[in-house]
Amino acid sequence: MTGIEPRSVIKKLQSERPPSEDRSGKLRLDMNENTAGAPAVVAQRLRAINRKELGTYPDYEAARVELASHFRVSPDELLLTNGIDDAIKLICDSFVDPGDTLLVPALTFPMYQFFHSVAGGKVVVVHHDENLRLPLDPVLAALRQPPKRRIRWVALANPNNPTGAIIPKADLKGILKAAPATLVLVDEAYFDYSGATVLPWIRRYPNLLVTRTFSKAHGLAALRLGLIFARRELAGWMRRAQAVFPVNSLALIAALESKRNPEAVRRHIEEVRRNLALLCQCLDSLGVTYAPSAANFVFACLGKHASEMARELEEQGILVRHWSGDSRLESYFRIGIGTSSETRRLIRALRELRHLIEPQDPKSAWRALMQYSP
Repeated sequence: MTGIEPRSVIKKLQSERPPSEDRSGKLRLDMNENTAGAPAVVAQRLRAINRKELGTYPDYEAARVELASHFRVSPDELLLTNGIDDAIKLICDSFVDPGDTLLVPALTFPMYQFFHSVAGGKVVVVHHDENLRLPLDPVLAALRQPPKRRIRWVALANPNNPTGAIIPKADLKGILKAAPATLVLVDEAYFDYSGATVLPWIRRYPNLLVTRTFSKAHGLAALRLGLIFARRELAGWMRRAQAVFPVNSLALIAALESKRNPEAVRRHIEEVRRNLALLCQCLDSLGVTYAPSAANFVFACLGKHASEMARELEEQGILVRHWSGDSRLESYFRIGIGTSSETRRLIRALRELRHLIEPQDPKSAWRALMQYSP
């Protein structure tokens, strides 16, 4: 023992780990990945990298200019990050002081709260309604607190993870207008599947941040490349807090190659949408209540035998996201959408396990989540 203690907030945190480490050779529908992998042209480009390229530090300027042109922003309005997790950390490093407050939906991507808590911040949650939608009025009420209780930032995944729900643009506009002194992050990790974006708004709303990733539809999760888009002033503050070499050259090369060859990504998105419809048809036939999804996954209520069902699926080599460590979420699965053959395999497995499914009406299915707090 050295006698060296961490900060008090670190002692209170639970370590964040992937839901399953033993995933080799299994059908991985638990982490919303592109199970087909990166486009073939990307793998070919990476194989062509020479020793000298590996021995030099990344050169970002040309990549930033090309990516900015693709996304129709200025290079000064774009930051490269080591995945969206790193983007969230950078936001906290740049703008969150101890005691500052984050507003999040009660069921959403946990890394917003994680990094905010590491920074010593407090969290206020807004609960979803009976349709697993984010109600606007409680959000606006929280944002209209007096200055001493002001929300420092709001984190909104759109589509939301794990529910797959979209926040209407009118609601997002209302949130941005209600609190011009509050940062609003709209995390568009699943934009490629939903097509819903507020990226063009960054010049209209000085308090808006937008994040994107190459981990999902582009199949580059292993390389970890994310993006933050913001008005030039906001981006400049974050750039001051960022490492000199925040992302690696391989990630940049792969992302640019994928953007230059969009056909493979387009085919993947079309396949995901077809397979999402097939899975939902299966869930309907089995009496499973699920949330309409604009992403590459489905959030479903399987009932009190969901833990047993998850174990049975894993024995068949199929992984789904199941919150076995949280008694309030044990009835639910988040099921990623794979390739056509993978979807057929999943559907066969679900039908074989239909005796473990406990059909519920939507109000009963989502009732446990309406007071959920992470």
